[in-house]
Amino acid sequence: MKSKLILPLLLLSSTSLFYSCSKQKSEKNQPAIDGKNLTTCGEGSNCSFLFTEQADFEGYTTLKPGVFRVFWSSQRTSGITTTLYIKAPMQGKSFSLTKTDIIGGKIQFNRSCPACLMYEAPFKPVDGYVKGINTTPNNRADQTKWLLEAKIFLQADGIPQLKDTVFVKQYFDPNFVID
Repeated sequence: MKSKLILPLLLLSSTSLFYSCSKQKSEKNQPAIDGKNLTTCGEGSNCSFLFTEQADFEGYTTLKPGVFRVFWSSQRTSGITTTLYIKAPMQGKSFSLTKTDIIGGKIQFNRSCPACLMYEAPFKPVDGYVKGINTTPNNRADQTKWLLEAKIFLQADGIPQLKDTVFVKQYFDPNFVID
């Protein structure tokens, strides 16, 4: 009788141990972002922090249908528009991107000034990180709000000594409606 009870108890305890370990591991992998010290929009600037789903980007300015959740941060100041595009996975309530993802094309950076009479070398993302978490996971997709923190290191094409850093920590709102 004892041997019949021992096997099920061992299975039950090993299953619960595995579950608790895997739960702790997944919770540890959640990006830690606090909602404090958010980036602000400079005086005289116009900023937006938006995202859309089932999208991708083409070139530096065109969104198209795709398999990603695309976030973009845009700032317009004195005729200069700076936009950071971020491709994130559609699944999950949080995500993290690393240098490998950044170099692999999940980040696009564009600075344009149609009226400027100066040449600016195009910058490409070369390092950094992006962390994102859905702050309203129980809401419909078009009513959710994501908190992102991104630090992207940029390097000018053809001029490796010319570097820049973009930092964004802000809530992103949906730019689509389901119904």
